Amino acid sequence: MLAGKEVNTVLAKFNAQKLRKIRKDQKMTQSSLAEKANSTDRYIRDLESGRKSNPSAILLCQMSGALGVQMDDLMEICGDDRSNG
Repeated sequence: MLAGKEVNTVLAKFNAQKLRKIRKDQKMTQSSLAEKANSTDRYIRDLESGRKSNPSAILLCQMSGALGVQMDDLMEICGDDRSNG
């Protein structure tokens, strides 16, 4: 805790629907995204279906780069937690 400072934390999580929409809008297959993001089509399929829900920051960066979007375009803001120090 920081003495005398207000700490703001914004919570964000991966959003599978955003990934799928962006990928489909670009007419990219799961296999093509997997290859460009140095992953597997199975893992991309599992992310989009919700079987996997917490990709690493590295994979998020690789997927966003492959799709030509910012990492936060694949995220959802969940809320914010404010606590005073």
